[in-house]
Amino acid sequence: MGIGSARLTAPIMWFNKRRLFSKSPALGLEVAPEEVLMDSLNPEDFNADQLEGRIESALGRFPFMIVAVLVAAAFLALISRTWFLQVTKGEEFAKRATENRLFTITLPAPRGIIYDIRKEPIVKNIPGFEVILKRGELPETAEGRRALMASLAKLLGNSEGDIKEAGFDPELLDDKLSSEIIVAADIPRELALELQSRPKEFPGVFVRTREFRDYAGAAFAHVIGYVGKIDKSQINQDERYRGDDIIGKNGVELTYEKELRGTPGEQLIEVNSSGARLGELPERRPVIGESLVLNIDAGLQRVLYDSLRRALETQGKTAGSAVAIDPRNGAVRALVSLPSFDPNVFQRHLSPLAYERTFLSSQKPLFNRAIGGVYPSGSVIKPMIAVAALEEQVIDPTKKIYDPGFISVPNPYRPGEETRFIDWRPQGWIDMRAALARSANVYFYIVGGGYQDVKGLGITKLGEYMRKFGFGAPLGIDISGEVGGLVPGPDTIAKTRPNDPVWRIGDTYQTSIGQGAFQATPLQIAAMIAAVANGGTLWRPRIASAILDEYGNVVKTIEPEAVRTNIAEPRSIQVAREGMRLVATEGTARAYFADFVIEVAAKTGTAQTGFQKNTHGWFTAFAPYQNPELVLVVVAEDVPFNTPIATPVAREVLYWYFTEGKKRILVAAPSQTSLP
Repeated sequence: MGIGSARLTAPIMWFNKRRLFSKSPALGLEVAPEEVLMDSLNPEDFNADQLEGRIESALGRFPFMIVAVLVAAAFLALISRTWFLQVTKGEEFAKRATENRLFTITLPAPRGIIYDIRKEPIVKNIPGFEVILKRGELPETAEGRRALMASLAKLLGNSEGDIKEAGFDPELLDDKLSSEIIVAADIPRELALELQSRPKEFPGVFVRTREFRDYAGAAFAHVIGYVGKIDKSQINQDERYRGDDIIGKNGVELTYEKELRGTPGEQLIEVNSSGARLGELPERRPVIGESLVLNIDAGLQRVLYDSLRRALETQGKTAGSAVAIDPRNGAVRALVSLPSFDPNVFQRHLSPLAYERTFLSSQKPLFNRAIGGVYPSGSVIKPMIAVAALEEQVIDPTKKIYDPGFISVPNPYRPGEETRFIDWRPQGWIDMRAALARSANVYFYIVGGGYQDVKGLGITKLGEYMRKFGFGAPLGIDISGEVGGLVPGPDTIAKTRPNDPVWRIGDTYQTSIGQGAFQATPLQIAAMIAAVANGGTLWRPRIASAILDEYGNVVKTIEPEAVRTNIAEPRSIQVAREGMRLVATEGTARAYFADFVIEVAAKTGTAQTGFQKNTHGWFTAFAPYQNPELVLVVVAEDVPFNTPIATPVAREVLYWYFTEGKKRILVAAPSQTSLP
């Protein structure tokens, strides 16, 4: 036998000798006394051969086998569990342990403040609380997430559908667009504290602070716009955005989104395994966005909005618009569209009723009529027609034309028949200035389309001058939604009148008085009148004036921009200006402006709607007459014929502006264009 075999046999013999792993003796067999320790109490003369002192039986091997098996099983289980935790799930649990320890929450950046031209804040920020879900901290099972959604909906007072619509789908946890989901905004402080005190009941639910927009109200809605949750398509377009970002949706909030949005920060918080906050670690503070100074005069905006709204309500109407611009530089001082909306509601979840009133209403409160509404302009286009006729030497401004209340034109398709184009009343003998003062349609039929010994401009020249004065294309105002209107002609008739695509002299006549297929926005009329007021410069309308940093220093000045200069000779424009002055002193607006506090030049207009006897009521004016600083256009939409709404509204607003408005601190304007 070798040495190895001897080493292996020795312990076996030791166990066998003690009968632990050998065949056990029968129960009751004696164990020799030398096999056990001696009792220290036995006397020295203890006799090992006697019965006393003997152990009657051995334990046997079975108990030791049981213990060995149990120890081995426990050891294997320990190894298996260690393998599972360290190898199979090691990375996952390590990540979870880290996240449970240090938790990052985005701190949204406050948006920049928006001021009016006199530095009155019309959009501010107010602190509030919002509820977010952190995807990595939500329950792992769909059942757990469903239970969480039910509990959260009950606490917030929302439906589960509201939470799901916000972006939390219990069945689909994986969403690459954002790790944070906003499920409630601007919640009460008491509710925020309750959520924070119950982390075990709401795993993955956190409350964070955010600066919410505080808008000055519905009067400014179409200028300022509003903010809302970012769309998925917008995230794909700009990598700086996250799925929970709040961005500008309309107005200057959208146009100047890049400047206003700021830079978000991060907050590291320490949490326990239940999600309860243990403490906060140093944060990366958000950077507030740049602020915006507008050309808007907040006082004028409010007065114009309130005056037009009240006047429409007296006639049971709701739709209208108004624009006020500075003819010296194109600065928009006020821009109103009715009906309007409260932009503050978009920061919260809209109830079904609020959603229906805002988005589904037939009155279209979100529609900006001042820049997107197109209408036949009626007679407010006539100053431009007068300038065009003088520029093309169609007529001398002193030449008088007899207006019996109509002109008759032979029908080329039916010999012997005539077509009459009527005026709103007989005017008698009138020259250009008187035709503007009395808004004589016959005079402008003739200078526009020609009649007898007057050749007329013709539709080609009419279209050319309309485009020079800003019609037929967007002017480029710095808010979205502007449309270009329509300058009609033989090239457009197939689209506007597909069943009768032939351009006739009657179409030219109608275009000459702002009717027929001609379409313009209130903003375009304001820009055209401003060009008449300032002597021939068409300015690009501008809402914003300057961009400020967080300390109020000017980062960028938004300079005035001329679209076109020297549109016409000063003498031609001066005739149109004089005719508009006569409108206020002797003509169709004399009842409102003959004895006004300041010299005003004006033009009234009535445009057919094509429905029953209702019309669109127009009024435009500039003042002071000699050195204009304000152009005003007011439109009352779809009102009974000859109902005075636009003109009295304009009078009320201009009176306020040149009395109460002048008492405020004035802002120096750029040097004006020299007048003829």
